[in-house]
Amino acid sequence: MVTVINHPCVYGMVRLNGEISDYSVKRDRASFVFTKSDQTKLGVVAIAASLVGMGGQAMSVASSTTSMEEEADYVQFSLNGQLVKGWLWRSPFKNGDMVDVAAEWQADHYEVFGIARPSDKTISLYPHCSRAKTRHIKNAVKWWLIVSIALELGISAIFLTNGWSGVVDFWQELFAEGGWWIPVGLTVFCAIAVACMTKQWMPFVKLSERVFSALALPNPHNIDLVKSSKGRRTEQDTLEFGYMYFRY
Repeated sequence: MVTVINHPCVYGMVRLNGEISDYSVKRDRASFVFTKSDQTKLGVVAIAASLVGMGGQAMSVASSTTSMEEEADYVQFSLNGQLVKGWLWRSPFKNGDMVDVAAEWQADHYEVFGIARPSDKTISLYPHCSRAKTRHIKNAVKWWLIVSIALELGISAIFLTNGWSGVVDFWQELFAEGGWWIPVGLTVFCAIAVACMTKQWMPFVKLSERVFSALALPNPHNIDLVKSSKGRRTEQDTLEFGYMYFRY
C-alpha cells in the first residue's frame, strides 16, 4: 500500500510530494553494486553487461576492476519542511520543482530512492535502477538471442568468400564431424553471461519496482524507463538522459 505523507516516523517506502527548496547536489563516488567478495567476478560481469546492451553498466563494472566506487549525484533538499537526501544516478532537478519523491524514513531524514517531476514526466532513481522485473528479463532474453545469432553469423561470414555454398558446406562438415557442440557452446556461453548479468542487477530491479509503486506509476511491474525515454530528449537534457535519468 502506497502512503502519501508529509511527516516523519512512517517506515517503509513512501511517497512525498511538494516543492523542492534548499536544493544541493554533489557529484561524488560511492560503492553501489559490489562487495569486496564480488571483485573476482567483475570481468565476467562486464562482458555480460556489454552483451545484454547495458553500456553504462558495462563501463561502470569495467572501471570497478580497480575501484569499487562509481560516480553518482548525492542530493539534499527540503520538501515541506522535511529533510530529504540520498543518491541518484543523475539529478536534473532544481529549487522550485514540484515533485513526487519515493523515500524511506531514517533516524533524522528521508532517504530518497527516486524523484519524479510530473510537469514533464522526468524521473531519476538510485544508481542502476531503470527497469521493472518483467522488462528486465525480456531485455536480457532479447539480447541473448541477438548476440547468439550475431556470433553464428559472424562465424558464417568467414566463409562467405566462397559464396553461400561455402557457408553451407562448412556447417554440414562441422556437424558431420561432431562439431555441433561449437554453436551450442557459444549459445550456452551467451546464456550464462546474460543470466549472470540479469541476476547481478536483480536487487536494483526490485528496488525499481518499489519506487515505481511508491510513485503510483501505472503498471509498475512492466516499466522500462530506457525504452520510454527514447525520442523524448529535449534541448535542456544533458548527455546522461536516457541512461542515468529518464522520462516515464
